[in-house]
Amino acid sequence: MDTCTIGLGSNTPDREYQIEQATEFILGLLEKCSCSAVYESAPYNGKDAPYLNAVIHGLSPMAQDDLVKKLKEWESNHGRTQMKTFEGIVPIDLDLVIWNSRILRPQDFERHYFNVGYRQLLAQGAFQDEI
Repeated sequence: MDTCTIGLGSNTPDREYQIEQATEFILGLLEKCSCSAVYESAPYNGKDAPYLNAVIHGLSPMAQDDLVKKLKEWESNHGRTQMKTFEGIVPIDLDLVIWNSRILRPQDFERHYFNVGYRQLLAQGAFQDEI
C-alpha cells in the first residue's frame, strides 16, 4: 500500500454537496483515511468564486497513475470541463498532491487552500507512521 494525500476543491453553488460526494468517493478508494475539516478559501487568482476545500490522507491499494485516473474520471463525470475551468467554474477539483511522502504538486502544496487541511491532518497525527 502506498500513502497519498489528496486536495479537494469546489467553487460552484453546490460546492458543499460536491465536496461531500467526492469525500465519500475517495474514502471508498483508500484505506485508513484521515480527513481535514471542510473550509472556505479565497480563489488564488483573486477573481473566481470562493472555494470549499478539504484534504484527505490515506493508503492506496492502487498504483499512482491508476489513482490519478480515477480522480480525473470523477471530476469529468461531475461536471469538470476545460471550458468551465477557463471560465473560473470548478465543480470539483481532486488532486493527488503527495505520494509516498513525495510532493507531486509543489504549487498546490505551498498554497493556502491545501495547507489549511494539510496542517490539520499533521496536528491529528495523520502522518506519524511515515516518519
